[in-house]
Amino acid sequence: MCNMCMNRYVGIRMADGQVYDGFIAEVDGQNVTLAVPTEEMMSCMCGRPAQDGTTARQFGFNPGFFPRRFFRTPLPLFGVTDLFLLPFFL
Repeated sequence: MCNMCMNRYVGIRMADGQVYDGFIAEVDGQNVTLAVPTEEMMSCMCGRPAQDGTTARQFGFNPGFFPRRFFRTPLPLFGVTDLFLLPFFL
């Protein structure tokens, strides 16, 4: 069932009651890996001012730096109780 929903936006309910939503990125014999969308992680990116007294940040949106947009979350297949498609709009 998970292979038929590969690269689709789905919801997964686990046996312990937790619910996850994301894109199915990978399925193997034991796990289904979801690519779970995140916020732009701006709240977690609190850089410190550079040591030379300027207000430039030590990291940030420099050329070649892209914030992570998805977290890969492996879930055990034996714990999946429900799998359902969710609408996804661009």
